Amino acid sequence: MSDNMNPWGDRNKKPSELDDLIQQGLKKIFNIKKGGKPPSGNENDAKGPSGMNFGIIVVILFVLFLGYQSVYQIQPNEQGVVLRFGKFSNVTSPGLNFLIPIMEKVIKVDVESIRNEEFGFRQNVSRTYSQASNALDLESLMITSDKNVIQLNWVVQYKIRDAENFLFNIRDPRAAVRDVSESVIRRLVGNRDFDYVLNNREELAESTLDEMQDLIDKYKSGIQLVVVQLQDLNPPDPVRPSFNEVNEAEQDKIRLANEAQKEANTKIPKALGTAKKMIQESEGYAIERVNESQGDVARFNAILKQYAAAKEVTRTRMYVETLKNMLPKVKDIVVIDQDKNGMVPLLNLGDALSPTARK
Repeated sequence: MSDNMNPWGDRNKKPSELDDLIQQGLKKIFNIKKGGKPPSGNENDAKGPSGMNFGIIVVILFVLFLGYQSVYQIQPNEQGVVLRFGKFSNVTSPGLNFLIPIMEKVIKVDVESIRNEEFGFRQNVSRTYSQASNALDLESLMITSDKNVIQLNWVVQYKIRDAENFLFNIRDPRAAVRDVSESVIRRLVGNRDFDYVLNNREELAESTLDEMQDLIDKYKSGIQLVVVQLQDLNPPDPVRPSFNEVNEAEQDKIRLANEAQKEANTKIPKALGTAKKMIQESEGYAIERVNESQGDVARFNAILKQYAAAKEVTRTRMYVETLKNMLPKVKDIVVIDQDKNGMVPLLNLGDALSPTARK
């Protein structure tokens, strides 16, 4: 046992008075055994005390051994699991504790250290060994829902939450963590396509952590998962060039689709605006023509009514209104006298009626 586990303290310190007394007594006993003679000088009397002294030595050593074995120390990062006749008794907290020698045994469990399980790679395994490399590659190969094969490396970190369950409920806790982790993450990856796995690593890691913790809790393993970290995620080496070409084609497809969408967003609204403008102009023109027609009909009906009441007056008024509307458009005006038979003199009224002549 190391010095830091010695319940009697540091060995470099000076012994106490009790230790001095024990050492002095042992020296006297050993001196008598080696050559000391009793005061009477009888050899038969000397044999009796020597046998008795040897028994005392054995008893003292046995008592010291039991006392030494009855005290143990638990470090701050540990828990002590006490077994009594091989059956679980209790869990002790950090500090100096006592047990019944021979009847009880303590197992110290580190409950604070973080343990790592690596999948698809090992930090302490050289990649030069082909057998180890093949095993690690098979461990990390997975297939997605869109039938793509990927190579995924991940790390699971955990610690012990319950020392009793950790020791007695599962035979090999490390193997249980590895098996549960591999089964869960293979199922989650198999239900998702490659693009989703590549772009949603955090969500995949959180889902893996939650499902793993649920399964491990059902086993009552006493293990608390800390984090699941997804490391490298790549296609296998033999198909990586082809996969890169596919990714480039997908990126070109997305780029061209974005450019087409940009062009459509520019021209389609413009065309829709032009069409809407033409439709509105057509509707306005139709409304205008209908209104004009309705106005003409109403005016004609009003004239007809007046014409029925006074035909001559109405006819004359219409004739005058027509001349009023037409004469400004006529450039040359010829006035004919019905009483004359010869050439009719021309009266130039067009210049007089023009705006320049008026000025």
